[in-house]
Amino acid sequence: MTPLMDFMIRLVVFALGHSILALPTLQQWVALNSPAIFRFYRLFYNLVAIVTFGWVMVAWPLSPMIYLMPGAWSLLFHFLQLISLIMLARCAAQTGIGDLIGLRQMRGEPPDRHLVTTGCYGRVRHPLYSLSIVFFVLNPVMTLKWLLLMAFSALYFVVGAHVEENRLEKEHGAAYRRYRESVPMFVPKIR
Repeated sequence: MTPLMDFMIRLVVFALGHSILALPTLQQWVALNSPAIFRFYRLFYNLVAIVTFGWVMVAWPLSPMIYLMPGAWSLLFHFLQLISLIMLARCAAQTGIGDLIGLRQMRGEPPDRHLVTTGCYGRVRHPLYSLSIVFFVLNPVMTLKWLLLMAFSALYFVVGAHVEENRLEKEHGAAYRRYRESVPMFVPKIR
């Protein structure tokens, strides 16, 4: 098997595992059949994602380089990546880091289900996805592996955003439809 095939297979396995564990039906089944275990479900989900993503990223270490930003440009790109990470953390905090990580669930607290439409979410409906793509694009060392990861992630984010939007519309109804009509999906409007 070529390193490219190995990397792509790992990436697909990661995406499938991530998607299956995110299924509401699986989560409901675990919650009904084992409430004690379900308290740790979100934390388990995140740990599995981290471990399997690490497994993906160790594949194909000698991927061909497409370009390397020279000198100060490299520093600028790294600085902009840092800014995107700070913004990612800020946006995640808006919807609740405790919910995202699984700490609220571990404590037995219900998730915070209110619709967030201000701050980052007042600019785009999926700021975590948008900022993740910005982070990928700003990598000053572009290898074929990184480019494929970026393209695969963008596709995965688009599909995931549509799935998430269907869930949010069922959960919030007309309020979410109004929000969707006034706020763009990924790219903020220039005012």
